[in-house]
Amino acid sequence: MSRYHLRQEKKMLVYIGTTNDTNGNPRRGWMSTTAAGNPLGWIEEGYLGRAAIEGYDDGETVKITVSPSEFKRLKKMATAANLRNLMAAAS
Repeated sequence: MSRYHLRQEKKMLVYIGTTNDTNGNPRRGWMSTTAAGNPLGWIEEGYLGRAAIEGYDDGETVKITVSPSEFKRLKKMATAANLRNLMAAAS
């Protein structure tokens, strides 16, 4: 998939949250996906709230709450997709 195609494809942000960790730190973020649901990347929310996605115009946002283990799995999957996209764009 070309770099141009990645930019032009309709995207969606999925807001994923779970309980705070044992130190009280939030575990929330946005997974950027294609319209078909394929992961493109991860944006960590941290303490920024919606300011973490300021400047992203990815259309619709869906919110889901998951277990801590599912959160970790989804974040890992989205982060790996982001790395693959960056490597593809660099070549």
